Parts: sequence; C-alpha cells; structure tokens
Amino acid sequence: LGVGKLREAVRAELLARDADAAERRRKTRQRGADVTVRPVGDGMSELRALLPHPEARACRDAVDRHARAAKEAGDDRPIGMLRAGAAADLILRPWQERPAVTAQLTVVAPLTALTPAGFLAAGAPRPAAFTPPGTPPGTPPGTPPGVAEPVGEVDGEPITAAHLRELLAQLDACNLQAPPAGSLRIAITDATGALRAVTGRREVERLAAAGCPHHPDHPHHPDHPDHPDHPDHPDHPDRPDSSCGCPLLGPPAAVDRYRPSVGQQQFLRLRDRTCRHPGCTVPAGWADLDHVIAHAAGGATACENLCCRCRRHHRLKTFAPGWTHTLDPDGVLTVITPTGVTRTSRPPGFRVLTAPPQPPPDPEPDRALDLDDDPPPF
Repeated sequence: LGVGKLREAVRAELLARDADAAERRRKTRQRGADVTVRPVGDGMSELRALLPHPEARACRDAVDRHARAAKEAGDDRPIGMLRAGAAADLILRPWQERPAVTAQLTVVAPLTALTPAGFLAAGAPRPAAFTPPGTPPGTPPGTPPGVAEPVGEVDGEPITAAHLRELLAQLDACNLQAPPAGSLRIAITDATGALRAVTGRREVERLAAAGCPHHPDHPHHPDHPDHPDHPDHPDHPDRPDSSCGCPLLGPPAAVDRYRPSVGQQQFLRLRDRTCRHPGCTVPAGWADLDHVIAHAAGGATACENLCCRCRRHHRLKTFAPGWTHTLDPDGVLTVITPTGVTRTSRPPGFRVLTAPPQPPPDPEPDRALDLDDDPPPF
C-alpha cells in the first residue's frame, strides 16, 4: 500500500468513525478559503485559490477544457500557458461590454526625469518647458542670469508647471492610456524615491494649462497675453516659456475628521504598499490606515501622521504596552520594542542620500616628502 493510498484509507476510517467531527473540520477549513498572489520572480506570480474540493475540481476542469479547445483550434502555445490564459479570461471577462473588474495603472515619474539634467544626462535635448526665453540653443543647464530660483517647495522638492508639461509630453510619447474601464494614476517621486504627489491625467492637463495661480504675469498663465488661449496671443506655438518654480502639486491636505480622505487613502496606500510594521508584507489594500499619534490624543488626520498597518499590527500598536512608534514627515517609521530594540521601516523606493566622501586632507608641510633631505645612499 503506497503512501497516498494509506493516507486516503486513514481519512476514510476517521470519517466513518466520527462523521460529526469531520463535518466540523470541513466547515472550519471552508472559512479559511481565500485567493492569494505570491511573486516568483522574472515578472511572474503564482495565483493560489483555496476552495472546497468540488469547486476546485470544477474550476480546473473548466480551465482545462477551454485550453484544449484552443489547442485543437490551432494554438501552438504550451497547454499550461493556454490554461493560464483561459483562467485569466474567465476571471476578468474581457469580452463583456461592462467589465466585472477594472484595472488601475500607476505610472511612477521621478522628478529627476522631468528636469533638464535628467534629459541631458541621457543625451536628449533640453525640453522647451525648461528653456527660458532668449536662451541660445545649446546652452548648458543651470540657472541663467536674471532667472529667479524656485519660490516654493513641497517637502524640499517643487512640482512645477514645467514638470507637469514635460510629464504630459512623456506620457504622449509612450502612448500611455488608462486600461479599458480602468484608471491611470501618476505617482511623482523626488530624488530620494519618496512619494510627493499622486494625481491623474486630467488633473495634470488642467494644472499644466492653468499654470501658476500666483503669477498672472507668467507667460503660461491664462490671463497673460502670451498664453495660447488669450485673444491677444500672436500665435507662436513653438514659443518656449519659463517656469516660475511654484509648486502646483503635493501630498493631500489634512482633514478635520477621523476617516482619511479619498486622496489621502490613495496617497498612503501607494506610498506604503504594504503594512509598515517592520518585516510585515501584508498588502496595503488589506491594511488599515492608522494614526501614529492617536486621533483621540490629538493626532492629525494627515499623511504625516498616517501609515498602513495590517489589523494584527494595528492592534499591537494600539493595545500593547511599552511600544513606541514614530513617523517622520518623509514616511520613515521607527518602532521601539518594550525591550529597547529599534527597527526602522522605510517606504518602498525610499533611499537615504548621503554626502559624497570628502577627499583626504593635504599632508602637513612638516611631513611632506623632501628629496633633498639626506645625501645618497639615503
């Protein structure tokens, strides 16, 4: 009797001797049914579904029938690949006019890729949005005389109208569009990888067209005669304009209530991506948005005081004594255990920038090498 047959015989005997206990175990296991995803590398992931046995067999048979039908119709791909495609089609149902499930595409745009230095480093010409009027062609990057430095910042990094106009140009160049019945989100990060803003295509178009609301004399402001929509505009489509440097986008504003706003929820789940407790990998979509300083204790409902925590670690932080949790404005979470162990959790993509090493100091004059110090043979 093989191991498999022996296992089946034991299960059958247990079921016959205590059917009530077997039924209780079956119902308990059914409550643990779930669908999970596990990345396996090289751009692939494993989709796991824990189902009651009859449903699991029925799903497998349905997927296999669709795959073999495609094989008989002349599809020369491996049968396993056909099964995977059939399973995805049966779940997503792309043939329906009203998709049952919508997808959300997120584009991460580092600010360093939306600046002259980012383009010139790759050998590309300076974008017109970053070329001040009157700048001769081929002028190296830098702040020309008479051009003011940025007057506003968002956590040290302004997201200006010029950034947004160049972002639109790159989206058009890549032909990035929202999935059918889905949405396209744009995540803007700074040089450290920290998330600075989450927005959509329409909002980028609106802000890029409106320009800075604080500088009506700016050429990209609708009230300026050089703006394309102004009646006195002389119609110069290739005319470059400069950017005043004022920030137009940033993290969502704080709200005066316990529940975070929709904008805050999108920003925080995209910033954290998982539970922020050190070592936890529960996806942010299944996590709570937790006030690091409790709302009842005066903590603000602001992105600087919120982070994603799974329900287990949310309860640990709320009820377990002796733990200390500190969230920095850039999203770095520091957790100190009751025994004094300190652990740090940084948002994905965030990296600490350190200053380049300094060159060694020049040797002291009295220790400098003097070739005429002694006569030969030294």
